[in-house]
Amino acid sequence: MLTHNRVQLALHHLREGEGRPLLLLHGLGDRSPATVPDWASAWTGPVHALDVTGHGMSTVPAGGGYS
Repeated sequence: MLTHNRVQLALHHLREGEGRPLLLLHGLGDRSPATVPDWASAWTGPVHALDVTGHGMSTVPAGGGYS
């Protein structure tokens, strides 16, 4: 988990690797994948995914996460 102000953001380490890391960000109303997607399987570096506020395992601050 990453902490930003009052929010806990879930950072998922999907795969270790050598070289440049890849960070996956999900679309609206979605969450991070549990495994590396097929389209990213050729990436040789580490692969991570981030759940934005209120999605997946990330929290929502009191009063809501968006304005």
